[in-house]
Amino acid sequence: MYRSINRFLFILLAWLGFLPLWAQTPTATPASSSSLELKPIDARFSTLSGLSYTQGGEELKNYGDFQEVLAPIHDFEARRLLNKSESSLLDSKLLESLGLVSAIVGVTGLLTSSSNQQTPFWITAVGGAVLFDIGTFFGTEAQTCKFNAVQRYNRFAYGREQVLPQVPTDAKSLLPVAAPSIAATPTVQDGVK
Repeated sequence: MYRSINRFLFILLAWLGFLPLWAQTPTATPASSSSLELKPIDARFSTLSGLSYTQGGEELKNYGDFQEVLAPIHDFEARRLLNKSESSLLDSKLLESLGLVSAIVGVTGLLTSSSNQQTPFWITAVGGAVLFDIGTFFGTEAQTCKFNAVQRYNRFAYGREQVLPQVPTDAKSLLPVAAPSIAATPTVQDGVK
């Protein structure tokens, strides 16, 4: 009976001894939100100017200001939302500009051409209006993503979430780290095939 208990304890201790070999170790220790002294970002809405963002009395105007504010928390999701907002805003401006130019060309062609040559100008005018509307949807998505990034940052600033460690540099750093195993390399003996 004592032998089986000793064997069980030996197996348990051996298993616990090898446990750290396949356990993942963190790449960096998280910093607390209070040690960073994060200031929340205030979002205000007005009818004429839309959403405006201020932090500590200073207005955040461009995406560089937002990137600078979000940098200390090392949050991948907030950075992803802000990058998506910037990309959507660029797409919005491009599509709205293209749509506006197309609509102006189409309407000008409708006003200056004879009635039997108006079909291509109708297509251009309607296509321009549709492109402008699609650009407006991208602009709405840009504002929504920016607002969500600010709200995510504010959760860290108010202490509702813990600041995360540095983002891993590549996918391999996410794999569990194990000690290398040393195994004998099989060799072919003379005369054995």
